[in-house]
Amino acid sequence: MKRILELSDDIPLVWYQILARGGAAADPPGREGTLRHAALLARRGAGDRSRADIDRALDELGATLEVVAGRDSIGLRGVCLSRHVDDVVSIAADILARPAMDPDEHRKLLVETRGVLDELRDDDAALAQRYFARDFGGPAAYARTAIGTEDSLDAIDLDDVRAAYRRAVVPDNLVVAFAGDVDEVRACALADRLAADLPTDPPPALPDVAAEPAAGPTRALVVDKPDRAQVQCAIGHVGPRYGTPEFDALIPVETVFGGTFTSRLMQELRVRRGWTYGAGCQLGRARGNLWFRVAFASAEAVAADAVARAIDMIGELARDGITDDELAFAKGHLRGAWPFSIATPRARAHLRAECAVYGLDDDYALRFPDRIAAVTAAAARDAIAAWLRPASLLTVAVATADRFALPGAAVEPFTSY
Repeated sequence: MKRILELSDDIPLVWYQILARGGAAADPPGREGTLRHAALLARRGAGDRSRADIDRALDELGATLEVVAGRDSIGLRGVCLSRHVDDVVSIAADILARPAMDPDEHRKLLVETRGVLDELRDDDAALAQRYFARDFGGPAAYARTAIGTEDSLDAIDLDDVRAAYRRAVVPDNLVVAFAGDVDEVRACALADRLAADLPTDPPPALPDVAAEPAAGPTRALVVDKPDRAQVQCAIGHVGPRYGTPEFDALIPVETVFGGTFTSRLMQELRVRRGWTYGAGCQLGRARGNLWFRVAFASAEAVAADAVARAIDMIGELARDGITDDELAFAKGHLRGAWPFSIATPRARAHLRAECAVYGLDDDYALRFPDRIAAVTAAAARDAIAAWLRPASLLTVAVATADRFALPGAAVEPFTSY
């Protein structure tokens, strides 16, 4: 078990996070959503407490305990008064070691998750990201959705859920973080209590999440949704892994291209042409290779032009890189904004826990200013040349297909995934 402590007695609160490595990337193919379902189901009754008992106990304490489920981990997090941390940890320990996995709650949760899918389909930006994540060309394990699909939810069996949870939640697979008003001795004792009743099985093998730079042809997908006035767009491909020199070298590039209001994308697509209210660029952070992605929304009448211009700009970036002045600006911006990311013990603990899940030194994120200061113009150029592939871009657009088209695009109904 990895323990992370960020201690401060400024206010009498304790924030905690308990993560089991694996996440949606470890879901069985065809049963996507299994580990998210397992984590949520474990929260719905554990030890001698029902779901209602857990909710009531937390409400009485004024504490929170929520489930987190992502591509690389599942777990619990929350906050409580420091005088209540023992009681909250007792509840969390039961959820980890003695989940009821009640059949009635299992059935209800599957129904509720289908409701979550319906809500997601109402959010065009989330829908574009969902289809982009499925098709961006990275590791197969990262094409799996944490929520699941209609078909995969039908395939989730309670026995499989119990087994998946038991494999994941073992001491050597956990990252436990405490931040705030708790001393080191007590925090370590609390972490030990969380793991005390868990099986001592070895941690499960983590899925392969490595990928090479994009090499395939350009692809386009229109996710057909009726009566859209706007088109939500996502454009990109696989990117370098967080924690590598190439990723660090592309962080200033991300900033210059789409990370600030004065970035190239914002100035061209919003300020100069008025095609969108906002456009941004993101390097995905994960244990393995995630993505380089541009996202924006445009009115239907100008969306095709906006997509074409954004793709041209990615090509210009790949060809010409960024200037020395742009690099200096980005490094200054990143260093200036960094203190906001580590302003609280909770924020620092979260960053360190995330790094531990990703297989990095837990203080890797906290060394961000030094890493950015070390990025040279040559390193940025080399990273662009290695990872930016305009000829291999995927474009996803959520739009009404009989009124909007992209050259060579496939078309799928918005309910297909």
